[in-house]
Amino acid sequence: MQRLSDSQFQQWRADANVLEQDHHGEKVLLLADGTMLKLFRRKSWFSKTVFFPPAQRFADNAAALRKLDIPCPQVINTYKLLNPYRSVVHYHPLAGETLRGLLNAEQSLEQLELFAKLAEFITSLHDKGVYFRSLHLGNIVLTPDGQLGLIDISDLRCLGRPLSRGMRNRNYRHLLRYEQDWAMTPNKILQLFQPSPRK
Repeated sequence: MQRLSDSQFQQWRADANVLEQDHHGEKVLLLADGTMLKLFRRKSWFSKTVFFPPAQRFADNAAALRKLDIPCPQVINTYKLLNPYRSVVHYHPLAGETLRGLLNAEQSLEQLELFAKLAEFITSLHDKGVYFRSLHLGNIVLTPDGQLGLIDISDLRCLGRPLSRGMRNRNYRHLLRYEQDWAMTPNKILQLFQPSPRK
């Protein structure tokens, strides 16, 4: 990871749109050239992020996903910003629309098609060994060429082997806990994403 000077950061920031922030500051910036900066704060000086910065995890996960032919952001570089400390990833965003946005706008038949596509995609992720604890409809993008891909990928592991039934079930539970995404979903669709019963 390279050091990001305050002057370079301020130059980027001057013409950027803030897409996400909290009371600690900015988290995601859309730069004037269409690329993005994602900033991760260190929650504790004794955190494991001292040794494994989230920005580097994001970059490593992007490389691993591309080897598995899973669409995701294309990383340009990773940085350390010192005052205040942030690990920073600079990347080209994945083109497309999130499923959360699409499913709120689509008609019922198109929703059924999207949910069927989503079920196939998640099964494919699990078969390829991808475990994504932050899997939700806001982190899955339908690309212009009709593929599904992942964004916000720092909280993800590529295990190199198909997931066990237990890990698949935990992943489905993570997916279903976002109640606002599923409030209007028919039960026959929800059944596609229910954890498998134990045998």
